[in-house]
Amino acid sequence: MPFENLDHVLYMQIRVVNLYRKAHEMTVDDFLKLDRQTDLLPFVAAAYEPFHLTGDAGILEEVDDYVRTVLV
Repeated sequence: MPFENLDHVLYMQIRVVNLYRKAHEMTVDDFLKLDRQTDLLPFVAAAYEPFHLTGDAGILEEVDDYVRTVLV
């Protein structure tokens, strides 16, 4: 990940955390547990490029798909 995008990636990770927690009514601890199980935050960092061009509903759908795939 290029260093110049680090602030943008961090912003996207925070945005996704907030979207996901709100959509699934999760506590911070619940989300952190999920992240440890799925490596969700690194996934968001890797998906930054398409995510920054996608609306909230699309991002949430992609993250839900990722989580379901990993937890199977």
